[in-house]
Parts: sequence; C-alpha cells; structure tokens
Amino acid sequence: MSRFIGRFGLIVGSLIISEWGFIKSEIHLGVLKLLLKGVTIQNYRKFKNEAFSMADDVTLLAGANNSGKTSMINLIGSIMQNGKTPFFISDIPVRLSKQWVDEVYETFILCFKEGDDQLSTVERIINKLFSTELFNLECDLIIPATSIRFRIDYSEEDDIRKFADFIMDLNPDNKSFYFEYSFQPTYVSFGQALEENYKKLYARYKKIHSSKDPTLKIRQFKEVILSIYEASIIEKCYFSDSDYTDKVEIDISTFRRLFNFRYINAGRPLDDQSNGNFKSLSKNMVELATHDEKLGALLENLPDQILSPIQDTEIIDKVRDTSVKGLSNAVKTIAKASGGNTGSMILDIDINEGTITSLLNQITNTKYQYEGYFLNEASQGLGYSNMIYILLQLETYKRKIDPLLVNLFVVEEPESHMHPQMQRIFGKYLKDYYLQKKIQGLITTHSGEMVRLTEMKNLRVSRPIDQLESKIYDFSMFKKGLSGDTTLDTFYDWFYEIGFSEIVFADRVILYEGDTERLLIRKLLTLDIYEELNQKYIAYVQVGGAYAHKYSKVINFLKIKTLVLTDLDYKKDATTVEAVKESKTTNATINTYYDLSKEIKSPTILDLYEWKDKGENKILGGLVLINYQGKSEQYARTLEEAMLSKFYNLNVLEKKDRSFWIEKRNSDNLKYTIPNPDKSKKDDLDKDEKYSIRDIVRHSENNKTDFMYSVILNGLIEKMLPNYIKEGLDWLQN
Repeated sequence: MSRFIGRFGLIVGSLIISEWGFIKSEIHLGVLKLLLKGVTIQNYRKFKNEAFSMADDVTLLAGANNSGKTSMINLIGSIMQNGKTPFFISDIPVRLSKQWVDEVYETFILCFKEGDDQLSTVERIINKLFSTELFNLECDLIIPATSIRFRIDYSEEDDIRKFADFIMDLNPDNKSFYFEYSFQPTYVSFGQALEENYKKLYARYKKIHSSKDPTLKIRQFKEVILSIYEASIIEKCYFSDSDYTDKVEIDISTFRRLFNFRYINAGRPLDDQSNGNFKSLSKNMVELATHDEKLGALLENLPDQILSPIQDTEIIDKVRDTSVKGLSNAVKTIAKASGGNTGSMILDIDINEGTITSLLNQITNTKYQYEGYFLNEASQGLGYSNMIYILLQLETYKRKIDPLLVNLFVVEEPESHMHPQMQRIFGKYLKDYYLQKKIQGLITTHSGEMVRLTEMKNLRVSRPIDQLESKIYDFSMFKKGLSGDTTLDTFYDWFYEIGFSEIVFADRVILYEGDTERLLIRKLLTLDIYEELNQKYIAYVQVGGAYAHKYSKVINFLKIKTLVLTDLDYKKDATTVEAVKESKTTNATINTYYDLSKEIKSPTILDLYEWKDKGENKILGGLVLINYQGKSEQYARTLEEAMLSKFYNLNVLEKKDRSFWIEKRNSDNLKYTIPNPDKSKKDDLDKDEKYSIRDIVRHSENNKTDFMYSVILNGLIEKMLPNYIKEGLDWLQN
C-alpha cells in the first residue's frame, strides 16, 4: 500500500496526516452485535420479490448499470433516515401497475355509468376496490404493497434496550427482530385522492365516449387513475414475527431512531474546479479534526484569545461609535416612521466557536506533501481525492457509532474516477478498514477488481433478467451449496480469483479451450452478422475440456446463457470412418454433460453425433449449449481440422499428395506445416507422399496461433468458419 501512495501526506493547517494515519481520538467499541442480517424487497421498481443476507462485516452488491442496485440502496437509505421517503407510481414495477390499471379500468367505467353524482360514484369505486373500511389486503383490488423487510440479529450479551419493545417471538432461541416498511393506499387515503381528482377523471371519462378513436383517451383516463393511486400511497412501519404475518404498527420516527445510517453516493463532491466544488477535503478534515480533544480545547479558548487583543486595541468600541454616527440619519428617519420607538443601531463584533470554525474552514487547506513539496488539494486526480474523501467519511462515522443501534455505512461505487490498479489497492484497504474498525458496511460496485477482492460468501449480485425486472443472487447461499463437495469448493475458490468477475457482469458466457478459439471468436464478433451479440457483455472464459463442466453450478445459479465450445477429441489413431464412429471421446466435459442428459457415461462418437443432431446438447433447461465437431465437420476432432475441412471441402481422413498441400498453402498464404518424407526410407524420396488434414494439423501443433493469424489476416475467416461454431454463436445471439 505504501508503495502505491508513495510518500504523500495530508496537511491540514498545522496538522500533518500521512501514510493513512488519522487524528487520534479512538472509541473502543468492541465487536458490534446488533447487525442487519437480512433484507427482502417486494414490488419495487425492477425487484418483484428479492431477498439477500448481509455479512457481519462488508457485503458487496455488484451489478451492471441499470441492474437496480442504486435505486434499491437509495430506498433503504431513505427509509432509515429522517424525512418522508419519496415514492411514486413509477417505483411500482411497471408490469404490476399496468396489469392493475388494465384490470380496474372497467370497474371505474362501470361505476361512472351507474353513479348519479360525485359522492355516490366515489363510494362505488372505493367499495369495489376495498373489501371493508379496515380493508383486508388479501381481498382488496389494489396493487400488492411495496414493502421492505429487515431482519436484525443480536446476541445474548447485547444491550437491546432500544429494541426490547419489538420482540414478537418469545422463543429464547430466536435472536432476531423483524420489521416491515410498506407503501400502499388505504381506504381513506384513496377516497380522498379520488375526490380531489374526480373532476379531472370525469372529464377524461366523458371524452372516451365522445371520441371516434378512444384509444388515446382511454390511455389518458388510465394515467389519471395511476396518479390518484400515487397520491393516495401511505408509508407505514411494523414490527412483526418471523413470518411477517402478525404485525404491529409503530411510528416511523421510532423505527428510524433504531439506525445509525450513513450513505456516500456516487455523485459525491470532489475537488473538481470545473463543477464548482472547492476545498471539500479541507472541510471534511477540519470537521474530523474538531473531534480531537486537544483541538477541541483550543477551539473553546480561541474566541477569547482572538477577542482579547481586539479589546485591547479598542477596535470594538471604535466600530460601535462609527456605526452610530454613520447610521444616525437613517435611524432618525426610521424612528419617525415607527412612532419614535426605534432604539440605537450599532455594529458589534461577535466571536464564538461557530465563527472560529467557519474561519478555519476558509483559511485551512488540505495539501499533499511529496519530497519536501506541498501540492494543492486540486493538484491530484479525482481518483485520489475520491479515495481520501471516503476514508475521511468513514473516520468521522466511526466516532458516531452507537452500540445500541444498528450501524450501517454504505458506499456507492467507491471505484469512481479510479483506474483498475488503484481500484484493486484501495478496494483491499477499504475492506481491511471495515474489518479493523468493526463497521458493518454495504458497498455497491460495477468493478471487476472490487469483486475479486471480496470473498465469495460476501458477494451479492444484481442482474437484469429483462428490461423490466432484476434478480439478486446471494453467493453466501451458493457457497453453502458447495460445502459438501471439497473438490468443487476448492475449484471455485481458485476460479473466483482468476476470472469470476467476468461472469458476474456478463450477459452471455463463452467457454472455449485455447488461444486459437479466442482469436477466432473475437474476430467473428466484429462481423455485421453478430452485431447484436457484440453489443452484449460477453465473458470469455478459457478452460480445457476437462474442467468446463465445473462451471455448471455458477452458470445455473446466475441463469446466464452460455455457449461451451469444445473439441470432440476422440483417439487420433482412429483413421477410418467406422473406427471414428466406434471411438470414444476423452473430453470430460462432453462425457459429463452426456451422462447428465442420457445417463450414459461413455458414449461413442456416433452417439454424440446423434445427440447433437437431435438438439439434445442443450442442457440445464436450455441454458447451456455444448457444441463440438459434428457430421458436417467431416470427422474432424479439433478446431483446426474442422476449419481446413470446411475450406478445402475434404474429409479429414482423406489423404492428398504432398504437392497438393504445397500448392494450396502457397496460394492461400496459410501458415501450417506439411510433413517431410521420411529420409531414412529411400523409396519415400522417389514418390509423392500422401497426407490427410489430420496429418497436417498434427505436424502444426506448435504453430496453431500462427495458423489462426494467417486465417484472419488473409480474410478467410468466414470461408473457414466451422458449422459447429456458427451454430453456437447463432444460438447465443438469438
């Protein structure tokens, strides 16, 4: 870490802070046990019914842009902090609100037809939507509530005095509190909103019947219904049992007082002069410095110390006297206008802690110390300022931790403005900081570097399943599912450090075997026919045939459409068609998936051809396509064999004269090796030897990359594209 930072330090006035050291004013809190352990979100924007657990230390919520993670955290923050939570009809899942308004449209129309006046019409509508005045939510014809549920755990030694009133379950083994925060109309609130908007709604109703094409008017009528629904939404809070069936309403402010919540959003102010933010680090450093006992004592005495010399020089008396003389005419005029009751007006000097702190903010600057030079706060990049800003906020928050409350510190996208190397180093430091300071935290990110630094059990992933809905995947559950398989558990620990983050953010995954496949696929996706696929985030994972099947668990868990491209790999000495068909593959991935599909562990190549022809190589409910060389590749067993077979339209077992291969190689400018005749056999030198595609590929084993480069650079990629790869990419795109 110190190598990354160099010898930078921070100077605040006369306070020097270097090598990540902070002003000492520690509070020894021990391990906090009142922890937020579970969150469930129902019917909020892209989340229909999603739950995830919280780690005791740091939970990382990763997801691509537009996956819903930021809106969810904003909602949680609004609920836990003071003030009315902003909630709109657009916060209800689009499908849900549309389904509801389409369903109740006829109800509104019917009530307008039957109603004689406003009062009776409103009453009819309310009675149709709500079962009783007290309303049974299960029977009401209203949108299911948007709700956020919280589970808070504690231990026996914890002081739970502020939570004691919210114990619902008397089971001594249950060490949890349960709360639900909901948004939904009531019978009364909906009736009031309907009355207030009745004229507007009735006007839309009349236009529907007077219009030749009522489509637009119907849509406008429904929009008013939705606006009425929005205006009637009431936020409520309950404590409950573990099933959230037995609930008792509590005051919202009472609920909020149970949390010490701090949220740093991605739009945090940094020292960017272009957006008008100046000295933000300095202000935060001064605020942090005021917590120091010595500085606090200094600030208490400072007003008197400053005031004393001012009094000695009679400056205050002179200011007062001058102000009276300068304002005398104005005072007389005002006195006449107010009946002569206006007292004398003077200028006075008031010096106190507040004015001194304000003065410190104005005169104190944060500077970077480097090899005897002092650089201004804005001289460093935004990435560095962002890093310092977050650490200052954490250090300030640490001093406000209350062991009687649920303490939660949330940082949105700490990697903002940072390049990957800086993300990795700062991410590790941030993780260690949370652990050392005993702070429960939630970090949102779309950085692969941040994901790699987090333990799998602490990872939660928000993924869109379509444009309107997202799901949250809790990897603590995934990790538990691996606990019975030591080999697989070890594999995922290794894989997590290598390329796991690519899969987390991916729209599609391609598992491939070697460098030549990677070069081919990358180039193919630049073609116009794969433009749509190229616009998606694709995770390219290089893995041999012996290990590709081990990715099934995570692919199935995240529900990612995945293409597995692998080689048929039957024995090389199978040199006749019949021998090939009777041969068996050594590819563990193909054998594993075939066994999963057909319950046969060792299929023949003929079995695999038929399996592929029938489309049975789509597995895990159609989530994964495992594709390899088939009949159309004319008995090829590798990618290179398949490409040459396609280009020359030859059975890979068919032999051609050496002169044929020399002529073809020279004319096509392809890089492959043609075997030389056996010089130990004189007869071989006198005749033209015959070689098959398999012979060519076997002798070109050490030049596979050169071969693929020659294909790409000579513009032959489409002409040499094997059918099994084209089939796979077409399936992945569609």
